[in-house]
Amino acid sequence: MAGQAIYRGLQNLEEDVATALDFLKGGLRFATQECETHTVLEVSGFDSTENLQAAAVYLVGCIAQCVQMDLSIRRALLDEVLVETDLIRDVLDVIGPEDATTDYKTSTQYPWLLEGLSHLLVHLSSQHADIHPAGTVLAKTLLKYDVNDHGLDLVAIYDCGDVGLTAGEAKAYLDNPRHAITDAANRLREIDQSLRDVELRATVTQLRASLSQHHQELIGGAFWKRERTYYPFICYDDEAQLDGTRSRASLRRLDVAPTHKVLVPLAINGATELLDQLCRSMRRYASGTLDT
Repeated sequence: MAGQAIYRGLQNLEEDVATALDFLKGGLRFATQECETHTVLEVSGFDSTENLQAAAVYLVGCIAQCVQMDLSIRRALLDEVLVETDLIRDVLDVIGPEDATTDYKTSTQYPWLLEGLSHLLVHLSSQHADIHPAGTVLAKTLLKYDVNDHGLDLVAIYDCGDVGLTAGEAKAYLDNPRHAITDAANRLREIDQSLRDVELRATVTQLRASLSQHHQELIGGAFWKRERTYYPFICYDDEAQLDGTRSRASLRRLDVAPTHKVLVPLAINGATELLDQLCRSMRRYASGTLDT
């Protein structure tokens, strides 16, 4: 995408998040391919500095709670006088400081970033139908602060003529993408086995208020048992050389059609360096120094 997004700073956070989303709408590229056991959604463009900055602004907006369940952007719930000190503290609480240890990055920082990018991609599906071909996303869960929360990483409700539920699991195993696919698929299989029904009912209740009256009337009962889509999001260094189109036994076991199992393999050249750069951009935006 030509040009560069202009961000006005934390006092205009909601405008900046909208600017970032608009920039990423044209800055990222998407392509889907249906395979024997699943569909692959290829995403490219995150290696651009401008796209990374836009992603950083979006993720800071998620932490500030200005990205809503209905995909709208609203003023963050922050005191304007304390916005800078409060927000940089909150960002550091979520992703850690500049000198975070390798263990912290592997166990906490990188997994949270991938969850955040998965939320970003689903948010962008309102502008790119290829991202969520099963239907139009109406509402999704907020991005969690705690990556160790045992709930599903992402849940969304979509319109496909009826209503459906999307469940996403994000795994950042930078040197082992095959294990990441298996791990994500095993978590999603728990929905097939009705082991997540209580969690999903509670989540749908939270999302309900973000839906129109028409869609609220369609979500009675366990509607996801008739219409659902699974998203395993994985992030890895491209040196691991994964063939995303290859048939996967773990994905075959998921009890939905291949069109409703969308594998998103984020293959990144120099993954650790890029994710570190994303963190730096988040800290700089939250501290008001992104453009310095």
